[in-house]
Amino acid sequence: MSSTSTTTTPTTTTQVADIAAPTASLSLTSEPATDSLKSTIAAEVKEYHFHLYFFQNNARSRESAVAIRNKLTELIDQSYVTIVPQDVPGGVHADPIGPHVIGSFEVWCPIESFARTFSWFTLNRGKHSVLVHPLTKEQLLDHSTRAVWMGQSLPLDVEIFKQDVLDHYPLEHPEYELGYSAKDAIVA
Repeated sequence: MSSTSTTTTPTTTTQVADIAAPTASLSLTSEPATDSLKSTIAAEVKEYHFHLYFFQNNARSRESAVAIRNKLTELIDQSYVTIVPQDVPGGVHADPIGPHVIGSFEVWCPIESFARTFSWFTLNRGKHSVLVHPLTKEQLLDHSTRAVWMGQSLPLDVEIFKQDVLDHYPLEHPEYELGYSAKDAIVA
């Protein structure tokens, strides 16, 4: 005589509602924000610089950097991102400038375009290193401990920055009403 046994394994269904949901919204429009939340939002970085580097004495390196900047300018013209490349002759700094010890070009980026700009540089920087740093009241920290590199990090001459804290945020392009200049911006 043979016996057959059937084992039933209980199944568990987890619904989205069962997963811990955030208890507070970061939106100031849905519910009144606490003072702590307001100060957290006020402290957020709202503007950045992207610096793409090239070897100024290497024609191929410079041409590649100029081509990347030109592609980026086309995307700006098509309203893909709202960012502002620094306006310099030839589009790039052919020589070291400020803390940057080799050739570079700079792009100002408000927080509203940060993710798209970061993604674009990640995918299109080629062999070039890119420095991404916040624009806050503390330039030395912005260019050192708060900086992020795509590719190989490069030395910067941060001796030019004082330890002083600026009394205001650097407002590079208030005409766009983005970043620190946005109409609804909450800043510390």
